[in-house]
Formats: sequence, C-alpha cells, structure tokens
Amino acid sequence: MRNLSKVLVVAVGLVAIGLSGLSVSAKTLLAGSFTLQSPTQWKNMVLPAGKYTFRLAGTQTDTNVLSVRGANKNLDVVVFAQSACEKCRSGALKVAVNGDNRVVTSLDLPGFHMDFAAPRSAAQREEESRKAPAASEQVAVHVDQN
Repeated sequence: MRNLSKVLVVAVGLVAIGLSGLSVSAKTLLAGSFTLQSPTQWKNMVLPAGKYTFRLAGTQTDTNVLSVRGANKNLDVVVFAQSACEKCRSGALKVAVNGDNRVVTSLDLPGFHMDFAAPRSAAQREEESRKAPAASEQVAVHVDQN
C-alpha cells in the first residue's frame, strides 16, 4: 500500500510539472500602433484600412508572439528568436505594392526584424526578376515608451 501511495504522489507530481510547462506566460517586449491607408495582405489575411495596435510578447520558449489588433481584424504571428536585430532602432512596416494589391513583407521594431515574404522557388524568383519590379511603401510604426 505504501508503494501505491508513492507511485500516486510521483504521478501527480509529474502531471503537475507537465501542465505547468504547457502554460505560456507572455511578457510584453514592445507595443505600439500604425495606420494602414489601404487594405493590405499580411500572411494569409487581408487587413482593411484603418488604425491598428500591436504587441510583441516574449514567451518561455525561443519564440515571441506578435499580436496585431484592429477594429475589424486581428492577427497573431509567431516570431522566432532569429528575428533579433541589433541595427533596428525604429519602427517601420514594409509593404510591396503591385497595382491595388499591398502585401506586408517585413516589420522593423527596435531590436527586431521580421520577414513575412513567402518563400519562393528559384523558378519563381527568376520569373519575378523578368517582370517590372514591384513598388514598395513604408508605413510608420509608433512604438510606445516602456
């Protein structure tokens, strides 16, 4: 009976450790805002024109979470630790423009650079190099003071 009690205590302890490892507490690293003047595609979502806030939160793993919130749409993006950038000092959202289509390609924040351009094959890169280069825009990003 004592062995059963020990096994039960060990099992409960292991379950508790496992459940505590699943919880991800997020600490806000940076927060701020920006305004999109036109509908803009970001990852697989089109964000309508308007004002947005963002929050970059660190987790207990080697990833961060970028949360973008607007009046009509919200977007959460996992950001990997490789996005650290010593040269990045200000906020800027870079957008590729092709006619009326706008696509977010990258985001710079103080200490971070995040690329969002979809990976392309060599054939796709060659095809794009033959076309006229796409224009680009830079959207100002306000970063709140901590």
